[in-house]
Amino acid sequence: MLNNHNNKRSKHLHSQLPLVAIIVVAVCVYLAHEFQSSALNENVLINGIGNSCNFVNETCEFLIDGELAIATFSTMPEPEESVTLKILIPENQEIESAWIEGVNMYMGKIPVLLDDNANGVWSGWFMLGGCSEPVMKWQLRLNIKDKESPNYLYFVTQY
Repeated sequence: MLNNHNNKRSKHLHSQLPLVAIIVVAVCVYLAHEFQSSALNENVLINGIGNSCNFVNETCEFLIDGELAIATFSTMPEPEESVTLKILIPENQEIESAWIEGVNMYMGKIPVLLDDNANGVWSGWFMLGGCSEPVMKWQLRLNIKDKESPNYLYFVTQY
């Protein structure tokens, strides 16, 4: 009698196994999709640091010490293409130096050659190097005069 009861329970568990397997696979696919989406979605913070750029007409807003700054790109940044950049920062601040670095792959320091056009408007250009990553995360580092730590603006290029 006990053996017969165990056989019924075993048959019942075996009949539920495909359903459990489907649920496990569905959860794994969902988690993988969410992980990949987070790599493309720059609304999240990168390395715990804010100021991720979401381009609207090649323009993005970011903060420098809690004050609004605006970066305008001549075109969406692409590897091996010259990009003109205009940055509007609070008038009481001055950019000492700027460069771009790869976040998810070392690409060296790419200089951003900026000129002060007065009233907090800076303009210049840069050229990103080509790389093998299909989605490349970049950080524009702005060193502001009399500030101990730099300010960063993050953006993404895709092949």
